[in-house]
Amino acid sequence: MLTQLQEKTDKSTGINKEWTIALALGTIHALMVAVVNKIVPNPYMDEIFHIRQTRRYCDGDYTWDPMITTPPLLYIISMPLCGGHERYINSILLPFTFIGACRFRAMFTGEGETVLVPALSVVLLPVLFHSSLLFYTDLLSLTLVLWAFSSTNKYIVAFFFGLSLFCRQTNIVWAGLFAALDLCKNIKKEQLVKSLLKGCLDLWPFILLAGGFLAFVVKNGGIVLGDPDAHRPQFHCCQLLYFCVFACFTASFSLLEYAKPILQSFFQWRTVLFTAAIALIVHHFSLAHPYLLADNRHVPFYLWRWILSKPIYRQLLIPVYVVCFYAVDQLCKGVTPIARLFFALATIAVLLPAHLIEPRYFIIPYVLWRLSAETRSRLLCTLEALFQICVFAPLFYMFLYKPFEWSHEPGDLQRFMW
Repeated sequence: MLTQLQEKTDKSTGINKEWTIALALGTIHALMVAVVNKIVPNPYMDEIFHIRQTRRYCDGDYTWDPMITTPPLLYIISMPLCGGHERYINSILLPFTFIGACRFRAMFTGEGETVLVPALSVVLLPVLFHSSLLFYTDLLSLTLVLWAFSSTNKYIVAFFFGLSLFCRQTNIVWAGLFAALDLCKNIKKEQLVKSLLKGCLDLWPFILLAGGFLAFVVKNGGIVLGDPDAHRPQFHCCQLLYFCVFACFTASFSLLEYAKPILQSFFQWRTVLFTAAIALIVHHFSLAHPYLLADNRHVPFYLWRWILSKPIYRQLLIPVYVVCFYAVDQLCKGVTPIARLFFALATIAVLLPAHLIEPRYFIIPYVLWRLSAETRSRLLCTLEALFQICVFAPLFYMFLYKPFEWSHEPGDLQRFMW
């Protein structure tokens, strides 16, 4: 009896701690949004389209802006904040993002600090946190996906994934990942056909979801809602390499405890074949979207201009790609092989067709990978969270206090961001 009471008390304390941190994050975020509103009062970059569409809805005008590519869930839920307060929607969402991250992490590690610190680390991911201070869809999309994966009732899971599709179309891939893993979990070898059929029937909410999405694609003539010419799918294999580098850079401290097995993986015969394959990918599929070349307000512009556009640097990066791939694989060794395979396929499905090099595309696959990764050192996890802040702070400072002008748009301040 005392043991059960203690367990309940510990669990309640853990939940209270999670919500305390979550609410503190939301409060800090709101204060930072207030600073952004003071220094950057007008809608900036993609906000111009998002905020304009939201205010149209508030005025009862439901005409769709043809330059917006994603569905309108963010605009609908932000209507009560019309009139200059739209950015605060992410301050409201952030606590739920953190709780969703804790729930998802607990599926792999249980309760305690091994949940809180990694969850905090992914919420502080610089590209995510920076975009959340503006009126962008990334935080809402991630929150819904995390709550979907961490829910235990399939109907609730399907509900969250369904909502996520009204935020970002590519979330259908993550719904498919959940359905595939659930189906594999329930298949029994001794009753293969029967268990397979039963598993498919149990997944009827996801079948409806897939059917609805397919109907949307057929009626719409494609996945994106607007500006289809700039978002045509491309076979962009290098996106997977960029993702591996992004993941390893962001989780670099947690990777330190796996340095030895990562290096051991590098010195194997398969590395020769793998390196040759990556060399071919780098040579044939290093693509640059016109938006990348035309916009010097983003980090990828400079990475391409200074490094990725140079053939010699591309070749020198090949060993880095190999090591980063092994590191990404090593950190999720605690996950079942079938889950790793399906996650890899889902990540490929999301990233491979994307022509534009955009770090925001990496957010959901990175968070799912990082929260499922096996990390034992609390110190390294804490250093990783501090590292996120150290990366975020200088870029955010530049965004606020180091604006610049384009010669062809004098008087309009441009700002540097991810």
